[in-house]
Amino acid sequence: MPNPTGSNIISFKERAMADQVKLRNDLFVVELTIQNINVARILVDTRSSADIIFKRTLERMEIDLSRITEDPSPLLGISGEATMTLETINLMVGDESITRIVEFLVVDRPSSYNAIVGTPWISSMQTVPSTYHLCLKFPTPHGIETIWGNRKILQVCFIAELKRKVSSSKTPSNKKRKSFIDKNALGPNIT
Repeated sequence: MPNPTGSNIISFKERAMADQVKLRNDLFVVELTIQNINVARILVDTRSSADIIFKRTLERMEIDLSRITEDPSPLLGISGEATMTLETINLMVGDESITRIVEFLVVDRPSSYNAIVGTPWISSMQTVPSTYHLCLKFPTPHGIETIWGNRKILQVCFIAELKRKVSSSKTPSNKKRKSFIDKNALGPNIT
């Protein structure tokens, strides 16, 4: 039944843009609560058919890795590269008002992001993402909530990913390279 007060209407206003100087259709990065831990650098990818968390993120969150269900499967990226997922894990994800259990594919590879939320999470939260406004809006029992993206963090993550890819393409395949991301360059949150 429709709400006569209109409190469940999701709308976007021109003045409600996170960055009015540069208008682009960027992906965006948000902070969410995963297992009651605030996790920064979560990429919102409306084209992803999976929710992904990186093994290193789980280790930094001190999540018991024995909770991971072994179910390796191939994961095909946009550029056509294939990565094998290790397993899956169910974790509570949300914000202050609403939480959902999310099944993440666990990937063991370097990334400047801590996790990627795609269409499964977006749908489960009934989220309406707007790359134009750089935000997510979704209904809660208390009305419409907004999670704002952070373009500066996205740019830092994007540059780190480019550097990682360039350095990995220059590394001979017979040598293992050491990869890391400067935690200080990504802000005060280490998770």
